[in-house]
Amino acid sequence: MWRLPSEWWHESWSGLSDGRFVTLGAHPDDSGEYVRELVWLSEGDATVDPVPHVPVEAFADHEPFLVALPHGACAIIAGPSALWVHRDVGSDPVRVPIGGAELLATVAPHPRLQGGCAVSDDSTFAIVLSHGVLTQERRYVADLVIDTERLSATWTSEPRALQPDDFPRDRFGDAAFVDDGEQAVSLTASLRAGGRLTICSEGSDLGSMNRYGSDFFTVATVSPDGAVVERRWEASGWKRQPGKHGIHGRFTVDGEHAILTPNFGTGAWKGHQRVLRLRDGQLLAPQIPRGRSKASILDRSGGRWWIEHEGELLAVDEIALVEV
Repeated sequence: MWRLPSEWWHESWSGLSDGRFVTLGAHPDDSGEYVRELVWLSEGDATVDPVPHVPVEAFADHEPFLVALPHGACAIIAGPSALWVHRDVGSDPVRVPIGGAELLATVAPHPRLQGGCAVSDDSTFAIVLSHGVLTQERRYVADLVIDTERLSATWTSEPRALQPDDFPRDRFGDAAFVDDGEQAVSLTASLRAGGRLTICSEGSDLGSMNRYGSDFFTVATVSPDGAVVERRWEASGWKRQPGKHGIHGRFTVDGEHAILTPNFGTGAWKGHQRVLRLRDGQLLAPQIPRGRSKASILDRSGGRWWIEHEGELLAVDEIALVEV
């Protein structure tokens, strides 16, 4: 169990392959200056590593992007041209240049690292990239290969987007309104498993989600050209319903589930999380242990769930998942 510092801001987090959990965040120190830290948690221990090598900057072009590597290591992608490998608690971080950054220049304006989730069962990660203008509209992924043995990293694909016609776009909830804007959908989380790519799309216009809500949410397996191959779970029609609706999705590091977190308290879920079992597309309601009913699920690794409850991060061995 570990209590978050006052004014802690989660930037990125992930379970690790050895069952631990790591979170990257920033908070003000005693002088009021923001510092960035990497926190490693096991079932009964927490260790904080300072991250001065990725300084906190106001209005930075790129936000640090954390991914889990084999053998309990992790990497902080600081920008298109460099990442830092942290092999373990207290180990010296190793700066690894990223080759192939010119591939990202095929998109104009240049895409940005602006949060998201990327899980992989091999060395290739489909890194989420934003549009580059509206930082909340994450529309692309690009493949990044990280070789932890040779300490090398390379972009191996140009940024690619989803095919908008495969998704239930309804930005304004009015069939008579002609949508003559850019035809695009968001892409906010990725999972590579068995060579297949599964994604979360949180709607057509993330730039106004908090103000206006989204039009749909989809978890789908897609082909290399962004076409939907298999729709795992989808909800839509929200712009034609009362209230605002929206879901934030991310994949568990074990590749077995997607964690779905409502942005609002409207709808049948009333603001409560759901867990999507990927093998059969079954939507499940988590039953958090007594006394922690207001906790949020963050990830699952090593057979245990990692949750946040009233400012504390902790592991839970079992969470019952009930069909809804």
